Amino acid sequence: MTKQCTAFDELPRESLLRATLETMHVGHLIDRALMPQVFLATRDVNVVDQVAIDEWMGASPVYTGRMRSLMKIAGDGVPAIVKALQLDCGFPHQYMDVGWKLIDEAHGEFFLLHCGALMDVEPHGESRVIGMCHTIEDPTFDATAYATNPRARIRPIHRPPRTPKDRHPHCHWTIAIDPANEPVGPAKNTRAVAALPLAQLENARAPERDTGWVDYARPAEPGFKLGHLSSATLAAVAREFQVQVNLLACSAEIALTERVGEAKAREALTAQWAAVGWHAGARLARALGVAGGGARAVAQVLGLHAALPPGCARAITVDGERVRIALEAQRGDLLDAAHPGWLGLLARGNASGIEAAAQGADPRARLLGVEVRAGRASAELSVSAGTEPAKPPVGAKLMSFSTTIGFTFDTSEARLGR
Repeated sequence: MTKQCTAFDELPRESLLRATLETMHVGHLIDRALMPQVFLATRDVNVVDQVAIDEWMGASPVYTGRMRSLMKIAGDGVPAIVKALQLDCGFPHQYMDVGWKLIDEAHGEFFLLHCGALMDVEPHGESRVIGMCHTIEDPTFDATAYATNPRARIRPIHRPPRTPKDRHPHCHWTIAIDPANEPVGPAKNTRAVAALPLAQLENARAPERDTGWVDYARPAEPGFKLGHLSSATLAAVAREFQVQVNLLACSAEIALTERVGEAKAREALTAQWAAVGWHAGARLARALGVAGGGARAVAQVLGLHAALPPGCARAITVDGERVRIALEAQRGDLLDAAHPGWLGLLARGNASGIEAAAQGADPRARLLGVEVRAGRASAELSVSAGTEPAKPPVGAKLMSFSTTIGFTFDTSEARLGR
């Protein structure tokens, strides 16, 4: 059997839906965690924008191709682009509440009924809104569409700064394919990201246990919900969201290393990993109904958490107040010290992201030790009732401005499907 995170396959349907949505949402936690670190390393907000651009342009064409393959999304028209965007961690459902209009194979539109990212930057003034909604989005939208059709273009009908200030929808875009357009080529880091062991992982589907869509080889559905998918397919999509998040971390490290050097880039990625670990762990614990903590709650969260490396079999055991994790990688070069992103941090013996993920579920969790060798990693944690609760990592505190932390999903059948 393929070595991978199988905990999603073992969840009851309702918990699986919540956990998958939370894993998709990590796609926005990662930049809220990293970009303050980029600013601290460079003291230049323009570099923050450029790192974000290179990060998403490097990774999104790669993970879009993976999702298209998994979900059997064929074709090179606008409907195929829409399907891929509906399964992109950059568009987590509800937090980025997207409406879709399909016109024909070469034309479509989308609009943001709610943009959580805009809610984060609007309080910081017009220049930051322009930085995100113009400087960053112009190249990154085209790079994502490139994975489906290099002649596709995504252009605004209107976008922020909002005039009037309560304009709704928050933005409105066209998707158009014109044979006369010059093809958009791979971004400078896309080939490097595509060549990573992480990008080559298998994602094997478990046997079906219920009904639902087993792929997206059907007309694009403007009202697509995660609940349309069968449980086995939903679990596989959740694993792809883990890969998407980790590929973005890899791409970010490559982009940041070019600007500040290896040491500072790894320092920023370490802070990001811990901050994402903490907040995503806390959110996942609440979503699963185990926010009360304890060793078993920590084990359940770590079994699903995107901060742990995808492409590894996860054996997690609980013995009293101890939680032991054994990770066995699909391929030996996945846990390589030279691998960018969180994988490389773990391969070098740094498990701060794993400890923070555990502490998000229970702040009393403490890392006792970690060992990495020959494509395997193991860690042991204690979760003792007498331990003083840990404080959030500094990077997690820097995320306090962001709506990603406290955003509450509507988990009704009308919003998620069943």
